[in-house]
Amino acid sequence: MDLGLTGKVAIVGGGSDGLGLAIVDRLLQEGAFVAFFARRAEKVAATAEKLAGEYGPEKVLGLAADCSDAADIDRVTAATVARFGPAVHVLVTNDGGPPIRRISELTDDVWLTAFERHFFYVVRSARATLPHLSAEGGSILNVVSSVVQRPAIAMAAPVAVWSAVIGYAQTLALEVGKDGVNVNTLMAGMFDTQLVDKLIARQPELSKDRLGSKVPMGRIGEPHEFADIVATLVSPNSRFITGLVAPVDGGSAVGTGFESPIASA
Repeated sequence: MDLGLTGKVAIVGGGSDGLGLAIVDRLLQEGAFVAFFARRAEKVAATAEKLAGEYGPEKVLGLAADCSDAADIDRVTAATVARFGPAVHVLVTNDGGPPIRRISELTDDVWLTAFERHFFYVVRSARATLPHLSAEGGSILNVVSSVVQRPAIAMAAPVAVWSAVIGYAQTLALEVGKDGVNVNTLMAGMFDTQLVDKLIARQPELSKDRLGSKVPMGRIGEPHEFADIVATLVSPNSRFITGLVAPVDGGSAVGTGFESPIASA
């Protein structure tokens, strides 16, 4: 099915690897022009070169930028408009996550940094991009963690920050709907990315199979599966969907993949 993204302009955060890269690649497959950014300049350059080789240098713009820096966010938007024209049709906010620490270890500085990097990033990106989105209508999609639905020990910062993003996004959806802009949020579960590799490196007793065994679908997700949902939601075909907050987690938000001991008793 044609998603109607050919010739559209998109900005994607955290686009040099993981779910962000999968989203960039999927939008390029659909014929969009895509600007993406991440903090590490060398990785951004290497990713941009690879994607340019696959889709054409005129389709891709890679930028080194820090999502916690307000000036960088404005620079990304300005560079996108300078490269691809005044209209932006898609904004995908995506970037790692707040620190995983017990509440007793979360100082004021840690809390402030977490909100600066992950909440104000969303606010500033929307503020910078909305004037270009509302010209023709467009879509904002925020990627957060599914931990907001199932809090866990040491996850206070991610839960608090992502919950704030969700509240902000739903309110924004109410305010900009009349301008033809929809705002949705996806809660990502466990996907086969570098983050999972790092988790397993820190905890050798884990494995992808073991992590997947806790998911009702029996496995962790592939990044392209998440990107497929993103592409659908940001397409003009989904413009009437707004204020959505949905898990993409293989059913983990519903429950675990383990059989209850009571069931076999």
